[in-house]
Amino acid sequence: MRGTIRIRDLLELTSFLLSDGGLSPRGKESWTIYLRNKDQKIIEKFQNVLFRASEKKGSEQKRKDGTKFVKLHSKELGKELLKLSPTYRTSRRNSYPPCPGISGGRCSCSICGTDAKIDEYPPVKIPDEIFTDVELAKKFVKIYASCDGGVSVTFAKKSKYPFLVRKIFISVTPPELKKQLISLLRFLGFSPREYDGQIRLTTKFDIKKFEKIGFIEECKITDDSPFLSGLEKNFVLQKIINSYDNPSLLINFLKEKVSQSELIRD
Repeated sequence: MRGTIRIRDLLELTSFLLSDGGLSPRGKESWTIYLRNKDQKIIEKFQNVLFRASEKKGSEQKRKDGTKFVKLHSKELGKELLKLSPTYRTSRRNSYPPCPGISGGRCSCSICGTDAKIDEYPPVKIPDEIFTDVELAKKFVKIYASCDGGVSVTFAKKSKYPFLVRKIFISVTPPELKKQLISLLRFLGFSPREYDGQIRLTTKFDIKKFEKIGFIEECKITDDSPFLSGLEKNFVLQKIINSYDNPSLLINFLKEKVSQSELIRD
């Protein structure tokens, strides 16, 4: 029987594994629990949760693309995690790397079976327990949005006057997982909007409300943002929230960042 503390640690792990991590078979019985991310604070948070669940932090490797890869081999932890979700694979079974079950190997999806179509998404699932506990739900969203999402503010395109487009976004591709994330956000009182490959929070109410959840402490915006990369996500979130009372402060801040970026390119 799983204890109260242990189950909460396992549930926290699922948010990492369903975003930038995963679970894959190793040998005949064991499993590899892993996370890949560029942000050191996210890596450290994952290792802390991993240690609480298994008393091991896993091994860490740095990849050529700048990401850090943490993995832990564990038969027991893998079995417990698969009780919460039948799989942690969020890409189609035939996408890279192909699911071992396609070629008759040991599948990373505990219930997909050999009759599953190779081009479909595995039956990934946010654990039921997350939907019954507000604090667990907030923690799940915090981790997932930190790993596979972020905060953004830009000037509106084709606008005569400076107009700010503010949003919190979560990147997600599997249709079923997207539906579950939308349901989870609604459970927490948000009004999420669905886009191709993303879920967004765009209203003043939602963005201000998200402040109570926030991102993993000190995690940063990636290089995907040309002007805000390297800044802490919570710092930019606070800038956006403050801008509802004084938009000019954020507009000037963005103009300065755009100017700095142009100087760097020159």
